[in-house]
Amino acid sequence: MSGCPLGIDIPGFIRLLREGDTVLALERIKKENPFPAICGRICPAPCEQACVFHADGEPIAIRALERFAADFGHSKSEKPHFTPRGKKVAIIGSGPAGMSAAYYLAKMDLSVTIFEAAHQPGGLLRYAIPEYRLPQKVLDEQFSQLKSLGVEIQTDAVVGRTLMIDELFMGGFSAVLLATGASLPRFSDLPGSGLAGVYYDVEFLNRLQEVNKEDVLVAARRQRMPAAKTVIVGGGPAAFDAARLCLRLGSETQVVLDGFEEQAGVGDEILKETREEGIEIHSMQALEIVGDENGFVRGVKCREVDEVPILLEARTVIIANGQRPNPSVMDNMEKVFACANSGSVVEAIAGGKTAAQKIIQYLQL
Repeated sequence: MSGCPLGIDIPGFIRLLREGDTVLALERIKKENPFPAICGRICPAPCEQACVFHADGEPIAIRALERFAADFGHSKSEKPHFTPRGKKVAIIGSGPAGMSAAYYLAKMDLSVTIFEAAHQPGGLLRYAIPEYRLPQKVLDEQFSQLKSLGVEIQTDAVVGRTLMIDELFMGGFSAVLLATGASLPRFSDLPGSGLAGVYYDVEFLNRLQEVNKEDVLVAARRQRMPAAKTVIVGGGPAAFDAARLCLRLGSETQVVLDGFEEQAGVGDEILKETREEGIEIHSMQALEIVGDENGFVRGVKCREVDEVPILLEARTVIIANGQRPNPSVMDNMEKVFACANSGSVVEAIAGGKTAAQKIIQYLQL
């Protein structure tokens, strides 16, 4: 189906679900998407936008059906079939692109090692997506699947610092794939962005979940964040993840969008759920983050079109300005490949799949 970046046979797997064959439906999905349990939860579902029923306001709930198949399909577990060909591939980064590339390379019986700088694999899937959206247990199951294919995962490995690209080649790797993603914030020039109590969206989510997603309340109490009142400035998935997490942690939360809701960077479903949970969404311009005499945030000065500026009180402000790619390490070297930096999880998985195909072609398998 053209609406799916991975090319999943959507009519085919839905037909199998209607026939009651959940196992075959899951296998049909996994022909193109190795991680339906992830996409079935956090994919922005461009396929639903392309659905013929979308114009009527009621597209088929394709993402929910994919999640159902993943959760209840009980597909045959990936059996180790590892027969090394003497070809070793290193993947730098364990986010969705790196995971996808590792899956397809391992399926070709290559010896794959993922190098991850953090303490645990997963990238933004682990450290930015809240537990209520993507449970840690589900993510861990995906890495168990990769390990069953013979994929080795090394954490706390900072390639370019503790380990150099040249050392990987000297260690016998035939190709290196850079799948470092885009997790760095785009810094804001909004006045007051340097005040105490101001965070960027992914930074905020990371700080609360860097040890364990399930211990987010403990982390919040230890770091005394968020405060009683929070304002999110900007849009995008991470902005709304941060807003809804703040609400769950007991903070009165508001979102300020510089534009119409159609420019929020998330689908109607997220906007609807955010409102239903009690978060106010304002379409107005953020003019300044206002601080007190001690350098701490006390609010955000905003203005609607042709209106007098108002102050939204807050002791925590989270700036959602989007992310920029992590700096690449020598991606112009021979035998070094790179994944395209993609905005959504499904695009990242598709990018990893494409990169794996290029490596397979290069190694002439």
